[in-house]
Amino acid sequence: MAYHHKWAESLLYLMFISGLLLWESVNSSWQIQRWMLLLHIVIGATLFSIIMGAFWASHRQFLYSSKNKFLRQTGLFIEWLLITSCLSGFYLLFYGAPGNTFSALIQNIHFYSSWLLAPLVFRHAMRWSVLNFKKFIKH
Repeated sequence: MAYHHKWAESLLYLMFISGLLLWESVNSSWQIQRWMLLLHIVIGATLFSIIMGAFWASHRQFLYSSKNKFLRQTGLFIEWLLITSCLSGFYLLFYGAPGNTFSALIQNIHFYSSWLLAPLVFRHAMRWSVLNFKKFIKH
């Protein structure tokens, strides 16, 4: 199997949850938001980029060699969502969201790409997912 997927998948879910806590509709307190924003930025710019990059590099060959059409298609879609999410995230890291129309668009792209990415990654790797609790239940 290409690289270890558990770290990459776990960090993706951590990034999703920390980003979700920054959403205005969740209405979390400023104390929670400031720590979640720091966690989201630091992990996203360092650990997530390194671990996901290594996983992507070792896993990319399966886009072309896998005989499973579903895994190839979802893998390609995941790849594009990751690129979109990372590029928009780095834009927000360096420029922020000062309230203009373009930054609001980038913020929405970053936010909604994660809403597609997290469940798609879970479905793509369902048998091997860290969230697959069936493997822990003995029959």
